[in-house]
Amino acid sequence: MNKGGKFARIMKFGGSSVGSAERIRNVAKIVLDALRQAQGKPTKGGVAVVVSAMQGVTDKLLALDFDFVKEKHLAAAKELKVPAPMELLNELELVIKGIKLLGDASPMALDLVASFGERLSSQLVASYLNKKTLSIAVDSRELVKTDSNFQNAAVDFTATNRNIKKFFSKLVVSRQSSVVVPVITGFISSDSAGKTTTLGRGGSDYSGAIFGVALGVDVVEIWTDADGIMTADPRIVKSAATLPQVSYEEAFEMAYFGAKVVHPATMLPAIKKNIPVLIKNTFNPKHPGTVIIGSAAKDGKIVKNVSAIDGMSLINVGGTDLAGVPGTAERVFRAVSEAKANVVLIAQASSEHTICLAVRNFEADRAVNAIKKEFENEVRRGKVAVERRDSQSIVAVVGDNMRGTPGIVGRVFAALGAAKINVSAIAQGGSERNISCVVNEGDKTAAIRALHREFFENVGELKIFLVGTGVVGGELLKQINLQLTTNDLQLKICGIADVEKMYLSEKGIDLRNWKKSVRAGEKTDLSKFIAEAAVMGGEKVFVDCTASEKIAKMYPQLVKSGFHIVTPNKKFNVSSHKEYTNLRSLLATHQKSFHYDANVGAGLPVISTIKNLLAAGDQIKKIEGVFSGTLSYLFNNFDGKRKFSDLVAQAKALGYTEPDPKEDLSGQDVGRKLLILARETGLPAELAEVKLENLVKPDSYFAGRIKKAKAKKSVLRYVATVQNGRMAASLKEVPMGNPLASLSGADNVFAIYTKYYKNPLVIRGAGAGAEVTAAAVLNGILRIKNGKTN
Repeated sequence: MNKGGKFARIMKFGGSSVGSAERIRNVAKIVLDALRQAQGKPTKGGVAVVVSAMQGVTDKLLALDFDFVKEKHLAAAKELKVPAPMELLNELELVIKGIKLLGDASPMALDLVASFGERLSSQLVASYLNKKTLSIAVDSRELVKTDSNFQNAAVDFTATNRNIKKFFSKLVVSRQSSVVVPVITGFISSDSAGKTTTLGRGGSDYSGAIFGVALGVDVVEIWTDADGIMTADPRIVKSAATLPQVSYEEAFEMAYFGAKVVHPATMLPAIKKNIPVLIKNTFNPKHPGTVIIGSAAKDGKIVKNVSAIDGMSLINVGGTDLAGVPGTAERVFRAVSEAKANVVLIAQASSEHTICLAVRNFEADRAVNAIKKEFENEVRRGKVAVERRDSQSIVAVVGDNMRGTPGIVGRVFAALGAAKINVSAIAQGGSERNISCVVNEGDKTAAIRALHREFFENVGELKIFLVGTGVVGGELLKQINLQLTTNDLQLKICGIADVEKMYLSEKGIDLRNWKKSVRAGEKTDLSKFIAEAAVMGGEKVFVDCTASEKIAKMYPQLVKSGFHIVTPNKKFNVSSHKEYTNLRSLLATHQKSFHYDANVGAGLPVISTIKNLLAAGDQIKKIEGVFSGTLSYLFNNFDGKRKFSDLVAQAKALGYTEPDPKEDLSGQDVGRKLLILARETGLPAELAEVKLENLVKPDSYFAGRIKKAKAKKSVLRYVATVQNGRMAASLKEVPMGNPLASLSGADNVFAIYTKYYKNPLVIRGAGAGAEVTAAAVLNGILRIKNGKTN
């Protein structure tokens, strides 16, 4: 027999957890499992349950929609095969009719109506649990006492604790084999006159803590639809991760600034008694969740969470009459307080010349009017101005370990600056565990993502999955292995695939023996390779060192599966413009990077230079150059003394051409590079628009061209140009003073003419070769490791 003197745990279930009959069954299973665990311990104890209203019911109650509420609960009762809560539904119908008849929608009346959500929910859950063990529905209005501030009442803890302890000490169960499971209504309470009050929206979490503290439980469990408190909202940041442990103070800050997993007030009772609060997922009960305790986790993490509050207005009060005048701040905040507007953030110059405060949008009118009234004389003389900016968000960075750690503020604003986000106001609390800034609501998502990348995604190992172990892929593995033995790169090769075999290992592949591992692997199945790689934790990079169009077509799927992409493969970037832009949209949505510098110029920083110029506000006027190492070699060495065809044969023998030199002479490779560069400048071009001169021609043609060039003291170059929306490449006679004339060997050269660079910015060097191409790919991987999106 359990006399209710000891409860091992209290379990609060939110509205999504009890949103349907199926979910109530799931809740019952979790509660019964918990009851068995509690009874199996040396110090036996029971389990108490706190429930919210069924999902969506509170809103419908406040809208006085009786039919929806009735149908939802009757349907659930029928499916659960428990008695329908008709007595409560009949009472609710009379209350709603009375409100409509009298037109009484006062806060007191609305609190009474809202209370039926939890009362109905607790009856359904208790009735279903009663089929498995003894259970009773407990109306918390009889136990939790508050003041008469309807819709957001303050708890009288002395009376409440006394009532709870008295009630549960008398809770006696006659059957020796069973333990009673009380199912308590969250959110609702009553004042000293017995009038129904509520604890504010989200107050069911608070109820769980109130009962947990009064009953002296070992842990207060808040069961939600999330795996715990996360580093950011996963709807905004796909890579957000669950935090295993946070402190009370951290959780309070996170909850206040928009992390909606737990109600801010929940921590207050738990802090007083040092009771852990555990956040668990009703739909994934095996996940360990997040525990909230008195101390921060010793995990080395400086920042724990990036969150935001929307719907804010920023009010600036400034003027010459405020400078150095004592009491100005007191006047501002007294006026706002008397207008019953809550100040969420304050920023103030030391001279008091300007005072900035953030309030909720719906409170801004009251606050502004109150301030203008307080400073009526100063405003009339033009000495004080009150300005208001709506549609603002407060973005907060929270973490106990921020205290005493230098450079955090700098990192916050460097990350926001790099993302081109304007900050309207900043504030840092004296505890140093919170840095808050006000940004336009439209910039909120980008701000959260930028800060999350700065503090969470630039650390830890990067998992690499390589497809293609030919000349470039093999050289890349060689370079990575060399770097890993000499530097702490925190890279791990977890998958390698070639045409025949593939091998994956989350522990990492020993690059000294990678060929042996791949040979011992299974037959290559790229779909399986991607699927197995996708379920591995951490940040993942897919490296495509093939020239396969089939693999390039898989890039959108890879991004959706959580991969960054690095590749020298040009095939995707010369696909249709629609596919090209769709991939960019997917990359932005999933916050993934695509590095393809090796598409043009091998190891030369051509694409990254263009991106940087455009990011700095420059405009690309023209790009001109020699883009083919093969054609560069041919015309650097062609002097007309021997046949051009003989020189082509020599270049083939030296390995400078494709197996069929016609592939080089057709200009198609140059055409692809032209299209890629044109698209980088913003031109919505297609490959069919590129105009190319085909050099598969008789020796007499080249003999004639070199003769004309020499007569003009020029040299022959196969010149590619992007200018005025046109893309073309042809054999030209280039004067000796031109940057394109001074090439040697198989070098490439790119002359970039911009608004700022009237004389061209010239990039020249080896435009082909396994070593430089692999180095460009490795650089792309390292940029992802360092949080660079481009």
